[in-house]
Amino acid sequence: MPVTKMMAGIALAGLAGCTFAAELRDQFRPADCHLPFEQRLRIEIAAPIIVLGDVLQVSEIGEPQPSTGDRRVGTQLTRIKIHLDEVIKGAVSLNQIEFYYFAYSPAASEVDLGVPRYLPAVGQRRIYFLKRFEASYRSIGDVTDFTLRVSSGSHARGFCSGESPGCCIADLLLIPQPDVDVKWFIADLVQSEYAAEVLCSRPVARALMQKLVDYPEPGISERARETIGGTRFPR
Repeated sequence: MPVTKMMAGIALAGLAGCTFAAELRDQFRPADCHLPFEQRLRIEIAAPIIVLGDVLQVSEIGEPQPSTGDRRVGTQLTRIKIHLDEVIKGAVSLNQIEFYYFAYSPAASEVDLGVPRYLPAVGQRRIYFLKRFEASYRSIGDVTDFTLRVSSGSHARGFCSGESPGCCIADLLLIPQPDVDVKWFIADLVQSEYAAEVLCSRPVARALMQKLVDYPEPGISERARETIGGTRFPR
């Protein structure tokens, strides 16, 4: 291909990418900051596409802009590339996908949300709740945290094949693998148990927790006993 035609093709592709990005608007609503965890979980499980993946690349697109939901909140359009370990819901045949998300921009914001927000970074391992947009994907929500961190370790593709999406998530959160991140697994355990209960069922969540009581790593087994006997996660 002649160089001039090649360069023209690259320019057109870049222009198409800019046009695509310009069509995106953030979905942030101030009410998202006050969603009870149970309600957020129910919104997430209704997503048409749910995947578990490791973040490979994070790319900011353009400059931060005032949110359409609250102009005091600055948002940064971000493209996130992930390697898929598990397709929990929906039809995704690729090993890697990219999706769009509007992150909170401290530099462009006049207010601090005062609640957890998702800030993507390479190496993160999370469950993402997505929907299709044009020929790509985007998060079902922006700015606040519409993800679930998975600290139980690496799972082979098809780990929970045949299970409902909610019960698959319960297994992914509560069945540690050889490379489990013990520190974060313990830190997340109360939330993970509650998510398993809401998304799958209380009996399943309790059965998975009971197995953790006998787990050979003392920190995990002790935390599992505390969680079973302790106060339930607030709704």
